[in-house]
Amino acid sequence: MSDVFSAGQWARLLAGLAGAFGLFHWSASVLGSDRGQSGLQVSAIVVGATLAVERAWFAPTLRSAVRAVGLGAPHPAGLLLSAAVSALLVLVVPVFVWVTASSPSIEPNALRLLPGLFAQGGIAEEILFRGYLFGHLRRGRTFWRAAALSMVPFVTVHLLLFLTMPWPVALAALALSVAASFPFAWLFELGGATIWAPALLHVVVQSTPKLVVFSGEVAGEFPVIWMASSAVASAMVFLVRRPRPA
Repeated sequence: MSDVFSAGQWARLLAGLAGAFGLFHWSASVLGSDRGQSGLQVSAIVVGATLAVERAWFAPTLRSAVRAVGLGAPHPAGLLLSAAVSALLVLVVPVFVWVTASSPSIEPNALRLLPGLFAQGGIAEEILFRGYLFGHLRRGRTFWRAAALSMVPFVTVHLLLFLTMPWPVALAALALSVAASFPFAWLFELGGATIWAPALLHVVVQSTPKLVVFSGEVAGEFPVIWMASSAVASAMVFLVRRPRPA
C-alpha cells in the first residue's frame, strides 16, 4: 500500500472516513432514523462532512471535490444496470410469499420513508465507501485491489449490527457486506465514477426488509433469504464490462 500512498495520506484518508462515519452514526442515532425517518438530514450531514474533508485535504476546489466523491452526472449504463438488477431482486418478495403462503404487510409510511431511505442508505453510505474511500484507493491500483481494500472498512462498520440484531441475521448481513462491496464498486465505475448507480441498488437491498414486514415463523426467515438473494443478484452486474477508466 505504501507504493501508492504515503503514511500521511493514509492517515488523512482514514481519519476523514472515521470522522464522517462517526457523524453518520451519531446523527442517525440522535435523530432516531433507523428507517430513514430523518434520512435527508443525516445524508446532508454526511455529504457536507465528506465534501469538507475532500476539499480540505485532497481537492483544490469545491467543484473538483464534488466530482471526486462521486456526485457528478452518472453514466446511463450504470443506472440502467442497477435498475434492472434491482427490479429482478424485488421479485424475490412475491416468490417468497408464494412459497411460504405468507401474508406480509407494507410499512404504512413506506412512500414517505423512501426519500429518506435513499438519502441515508444510498447516498450517505455510498459517498463514504465508494465515492470517497474507493475513489481514492482506485487511483494507482487495479479495480480488484482497490475494491478489496475498500471492503475492509465497509465490512468493519457492519459489525455494529451484532449489537442490534439476532446474530444469524447480523452474520448474514456481514456476509452480504463482503459480497456486495465488489458489485457496488463495479457499478460506481460503470456509472462514470459516480455514486448514483450503487446507491440505487444499495437502497433496494437495505430498505426492502424494512418496508415489507412478515409475521409468524417466516419473520426470521425472510431477512436471511433476502440477503442471500441480494448477494446473488448483485453479482449479476459483472455480466456487463466496465469501461476502461481514464
